[in-house]
Amino acid sequence: MSTYDFTLPDIGEGLHEAEIVKWLVKEGDSVKENDSIVEVQTDKAVVEISAPVSGEIEKLGGEEGTAIKVGEILVRFSGISDERAQGAIAEEVEFPTPPEEVQVSKASKENPVKKNPNDRILAAPSIRKAARDAGVDLREVNPTGKGGKILSKDLQRHLDNEQEQEKREQSEEQEISPLAANQHIVFPSTEDRIEKITGTRKMIFEKMTKAQRNAVMCTGMDEVNVSSLVQMRRTLMPNAEQQQIKLTYLPFIIKAVTHTLKRYPIFNSSVDEENMTIQYHQDIHIGVATATENGLVVPVIKHADKKSILEIAKEIEELTQKARNKKLKAAELTGSTFTISNTGSQGGWYATPIINYPEVAIMGIHKIKKQAIVVDDEIQIGHMMGMSLTFDHRIIDGEPSGKFMHHVKEILEKPELLILEAK
Repeated sequence: MSTYDFTLPDIGEGLHEAEIVKWLVKEGDSVKENDSIVEVQTDKAVVEISAPVSGEIEKLGGEEGTAIKVGEILVRFSGISDERAQGAIAEEVEFPTPPEEVQVSKASKENPVKKNPNDRILAAPSIRKAARDAGVDLREVNPTGKGGKILSKDLQRHLDNEQEQEKREQSEEQEISPLAANQHIVFPSTEDRIEKITGTRKMIFEKMTKAQRNAVMCTGMDEVNVSSLVQMRRTLMPNAEQQQIKLTYLPFIIKAVTHTLKRYPIFNSSVDEENMTIQYHQDIHIGVATATENGLVVPVIKHADKKSILEIAKEIEELTQKARNKKLKAAELTGSTFTISNTGSQGGWYATPIINYPEVAIMGIHKIKKQAIVVDDEIQIGHMMGMSLTFDHRIIDGEPSGKFMHHVKEILEKPELLILEAK
């Protein structure tokens, strides 16, 4: 019997290390091949890694919250055959992508089946993780897969049943006492709470610090009369709803930005300080800053200039759901050439967004509100939107930044200009 040192696989996308978020095993545990052993955080996403061999966990490569580089030992296995150890070393191990999403929908109408009589639970790593996140004991889930394997629809059905049961219990409690759910008394703690900066927040912490330290950021601000845009969106919404697409203002703004990036290509570039060069990107990949419960992530809409408004709207919705469910793949979080930060209806009128370094600029889009405006020397009620542009003043001067904002503003105030583009 031999030991086998399983090292952190090559992450790709120019990433060289990952942070250990959560160990799913401990030293001395016996695991089987493909069992989930650890969750790690790159600066792009949280992913789960499975065991490449069956054996005993002899040593863990680090504590939760510590960083580990590609090629360093992640787990040492013992008690495996010499042949299997050699086979594992010879195999090409790819960095895994996040598990597929297990959606929780309305109650399933599928008929329940008998549980797996075997002691061993048969389920893919993605199903195991989804069950852990939902607090579900897989031994209670009825399998329908071959050989008693638990499928995603089995877990979904189990969650549906639990939700229905919870609703019934809540309804019964309210019939007894409508205030029952609010009668728990919580006494405030007298001690300060200490929370370690890890995972996504640590990635944000380091990236923002790097941007602030390296770039010389300056922010310009303006306001845009989007009354015509509001009307155009209202006109197009029924068509979007027929295609089951949620149409927000953001796709229109992205199209206006991509059009402007073509006119002012310096904004679609990145800086290489070490070589003192500016890389002008031929492709336009728009990063969309997205708030999640764990912090800010930036999924990327690739080739945004070549996509229609409805195509962009659909992709935004899909990426946003993945981001909030922590299902984004590394490839969906890399490659942006320009970023847009949307503070939304709850945000302020202006802000100073931080550059997504090494990009050279970021646009902030703020809430839309009705207010009195002057149009052709007359006072009217219009829909106004705040807009800001933070740029790296080492690379871009004030004049081109003003022209950039003016061109975006011109398109948003006359959105019919977007119709002239095929995409």
